[in-house]
Amino acid sequence: MLVMLAVLAGALAGVTASASAATQQPVDSRSMPDPGVFLYNGTFYAFTTGGFGLWESTAPNAAGPWTAPADVLNHSSIPSWVEQSGGIWAPDVIRLPSGGWVVYFAAVLNPSSGSGPEKPASDARCIGAATASSASGPFTMQANPLVCLPGYGAADDMTADPGGRVLGQGVIGADPVFIDNSWDNNTNELFLVYKTQSGTGQSTIRMVRLNLTDGTSVLGVSHQLLAAIPTGSGGTYQFSDTIEAPSMLALSDGWFIMFVAHGNYDSCSYSTEWYKTQHPWSWTQTPVATVLSQGQDGLCGPGTADITSSEVSGQYRLFFNAYTSGTAGTTRELYADWVTIGSDGYTPTLNPLAPAS
Repeated sequence: MLVMLAVLAGALAGVTASASAATQQPVDSRSMPDPGVFLYNGTFYAFTTGGFGLWESTAPNAAGPWTAPADVLNHSSIPSWVEQSGGIWAPDVIRLPSGGWVVYFAAVLNPSSGSGPEKPASDARCIGAATASSASGPFTMQANPLVCLPGYGAADDMTADPGGRVLGQGVIGADPVFIDNSWDNNTNELFLVYKTQSGTGQSTIRMVRLNLTDGTSVLGVSHQLLAAIPTGSGGTYQFSDTIEAPSMLALSDGWFIMFVAHGNYDSCSYSTEWYKTQHPWSWTQTPVATVLSQGQDGLCGPGTADITSSEVSGQYRLFFNAYTSGTAGTTRELYADWVTIGSDGYTPTLNPLAPAS
């Protein structure tokens, strides 16, 4: 989900397009849901949801071939706030300017590990960080969560500006993003974008600034960027209103775009939308368009899209998962598109990548 500011040479003009259902095939047919991908020195590093651990795959090209997911977590480092029975969701990785590596992940909160004004909801999750000196790990978990409810020692407890989050609910879907801030003294900064959970679909997307040196400490406080729009009778929320899995991209001429999953992740109606802004702390609440959906692409539940840099000048790579054989509840396979930005400076055009032979 991390992309640094880049000059988009040869970007295509125009309108939002999505991948063709007739040609779109997974770049890996194994279970690789919720991909968080980073390109470094000609290798793509993908972390995906799996059993309890940090599951990493690598490939020389976005189209593959991908290695089988391997657990690179130092299990002796698991802190007391993590309830291991719940597994680890949606990890994402960055390489810091100092050379260290950080994986951000969501794990179920052990309610007995802290106390505070908010009683944790059942299976509430918090976002933690794990660090390593190399991309292959082993990754050591930090003692305290990075984002969590107040009373659990988190660097970001979301209390200074709670926005529309549901009290007691957890956080998932961490998206680290470097931004070269033309709007803030042209300084290179690191941010973490994430989703707040709810039991009804009343989710929000928030962001907090991180220390660029260590990637695990917070500067300032987090704020809400987006909120799910209720569609139920009388303004009530439904599970299909959920927005999650944010992935932000900073573009070269002052625009920012963000891909967001919409709906129930366990259904074929799960889709991917995108938003745009000229300031990363202020977003229009209505998406510009849907770019991946069953109706447009014939894919069952194409979501949790993650935008990252590319080995090709003027392009990005968008990774996402969809269910095999067009049936919800089956394996969530890994897909990849190549992405260009239109002449307007912000409109993404998606094109399917064929899997490596």
